[in-house]
Amino acid sequence: MDAGTGFTAQVYELSQCFLHKEWIMEQWEKNYYISAIAGANNGSSLVVMSKGTNYTQQSYKVSDSFPFKWINKKWREGFYVTSMASAGSRWGVVMSRNAGFTDQVVELDFLYPSEGIHRRWDHGYRITATAATWDQAAFVLSVPRRKPTDETQETLRTSAFPSTHVKEKWAKNLYIASVCYGRTVS
Repeated sequence: MDAGTGFTAQVYELSQCFLHKEWIMEQWEKNYYISAIAGANNGSSLVVMSKGTNYTQQSYKVSDSFPFKWINKKWREGFYVTSMASAGSRWGVVMSRNAGFTDQVVELDFLYPSEGIHRRWDHGYRITATAATWDQAAFVLSVPRRKPTDETQETLRTSAFPSTHVKEKWAKNLYIASVCYGRTVS
C-alpha cells in the first residue's frame, strides 16, 4: 500500500471517448473507484481508477454545460465532487460517497473567480478540484472532515508551466493539489 495515497492498486484507460461508460462500470464491479480524470480537446480522456480509496459509491456525469443541477441533487444524496475535467466544451464531473468532506461549494466563472475563492478560504474551504473549458473555469472548494495540519493554499495562473515557481514552493512544503488547462486572462 502506498503510504501517501492509501491506494492498493490502480488501472487506467486512455479512451477516444470522454469517460468510457462500459469500462468504468466494469471497474466499479471490481471495487475500483475513479481517482483522477483528464480530457483533451479532441474528446478523448484518461480515467484512473484505484482500489484503497474510502469511497463507498460513485456517480459521474458528462454534460455540454456545467451540471449544477445534477451536482446539487447528488449533494442532497450525500455525494461530493471528487474529480472534474473537460474535453473541448464538455464537462465531466465525478461524485463520491464517503469523500471525507463536510461541505462543498462550486465557484464557476468566465474569468478566474478570485473574490469567491478568497471568501471561501476565509471560511475553511480549500480547493479540491479544478477544470476549465475554453470559456469557463470551475473550482470546487470543500471543507475537510478532519482539519488539516497546514491550511495554506495558493493559486497561480500562467501561460507556461511554472517549473521554477513550483520548486520554490516545494522548498516551503507547499505541494501541487490540482492542475487544469484553460484560457488565461491577465
